[in-house]
Amino acid sequence: MEAKLRKYSYTPSRPTPPATRSTQGSSSPASPSQTETEASGMMAEAIKSDILSSLREDISKIIKEELKRAFAEDFNSLKSEIQAVRLEISRLSTWSDEVTSLQTAVTCLQSQVEKLKEKNEDLEGRMRRGNIRIVGVDEQPESSSPVAVSKLLKEALRMDRDVKVDRSHRSLTQWKPGDRPWVIIAKLHYDGDAAEILRRARDQAPLSYNGKRIAIYPDYTATVAKARASFTSVRKMLRGKQGIRYSLLFPARLRITYRNEEKEFLDATEALEYVQKNIIPETEK
Repeated sequence: MEAKLRKYSYTPSRPTPPATRSTQGSSSPASPSQTETEASGMMAEAIKSDILSSLREDISKIIKEELKRAFAEDFNSLKSEIQAVRLEISRLSTWSDEVTSLQTAVTCLQSQVEKLKEKNEDLEGRMRRGNIRIVGVDEQPESSSPVAVSKLLKEALRMDRDVKVDRSHRSLTQWKPGDRPWVIIAKLHYDGDAAEILRRARDQAPLSYNGKRIAIYPDYTATVAKARASFTSVRKMLRGKQGIRYSLLFPARLRITYRNEEKEFLDATEALEYVQKNIIPETEK
């Protein structure tokens, strides 16, 4: 800027001799003071123009640098945020893959657990095949011993031989005053004896022993017992109906024979709907 100002600095020169007046009567030439004033004005305008141009360039440069710096900061910030989002998306993708893998593993484990439950239920049922449950026997000393149970079975079922009992005990359910005696669970030595005793118990019902009413049932697992109990209301509806035969098969299948048509049900609700829709209306006509 100083160089530009020096460029336009003014040094007064010698006064120019007056021009010869023409004989034609033309106007008189400008005075030296007027010429200097005009030159100073032109120089001032030139300096002003140059200063404004220089200021414009400086301001433009400053604005560009500030914008560039601001954009650079915003760009770096935006770049960092984009990288953070990409990293988060990458993590989410990894977690999604892990979740999918875990879901597959859980599904597989659930399938295996169901198979193991079914296998365990089957094994427990086979182990209980030779068991019977005796209900209604008074609690007396040694009343649940194998010898006492063998004697009970022989007398209550009018058998002509002794039944070999490996072991027997009272159930461990909670007992309150006034409740019926605890159930006796007996393990018979031969599975065939258990089947014969259960058949005799059905055929000779009701049973009694020492003047008290007793009952003999299979020793089912808790799951099977619950499933069989769900058909109780349907069996009560069918009891005593003419032309209808029904039986509850192992583990929990209700077979109904009506008008020479045989149906089996695993679900008690379906069995109840069938009886109410097809059998009850016909038998009540």
